Amino acid sequence: MDSQLTLVNPTPPVCLDFSTDSMINTTIYRDSRPAYTISTELQGSTTDLRAAGTSELLARICRKEVLPDTVSFPNINDSKDLRLSKWLRRCTLPDGIHAHLIETEVGNCLLKKHIEHRLALYTEYDPETPVAHWERRDNASPLSLILYAGTENFHPQIITAFIVQELKMRMAEKADLVALSRAAARSTLGRRA
Repeated sequence: MDSQLTLVNPTPPVCLDFSTDSMINTTIYRDSRPAYTISTELQGSTTDLRAAGTSELLARICRKEVLPDTVSFPNINDSKDLRLSKWLRRCTLPDGIHAHLIETEVGNCLLKKHIEHRLALYTEYDPETPVAHWERRDNASPLSLILYAGTENFHPQIITAFIVQELKMRMAEKADLVALSRAAARSTLGRRA
């Protein structure tokens, strides 16, 4: 008996385009229509992710000076504030690479740095194929977040994890640049003496 192979077109990934290269104040577009907004109050301590059409609060990140930073998702965990470090738990993988673990309704996901995509999210079931990742058309363009099939139910969690980690990476990169420029200035001054 001959078997017949049926080819099914996979669902194309969702592309969320950031309007600016900001992780704290921007509009995120899906198919050229506003899908989400990210806004941060002037003091910079609270960042909200909202649905663009309804302004429904989907996630809130609260940065605190003394107490631990928190994150909350109104549609998950009865809107309880979770410590950011407990929700996005840092871990070390067997190969020594640092990543962040997120518990979702489809299981654990790992968010880690990626050579090509900058940041990528993997499920515990397939640590080789990302289910979400950054993409940038060129150096002048803002980032886009690419989300693959199976992630539909936790887009707000994914977006929140990516913006938190991207902000941390940018702050670390800025600190590295400052340290390098200070070292260069010291070596230049040392040569003059």
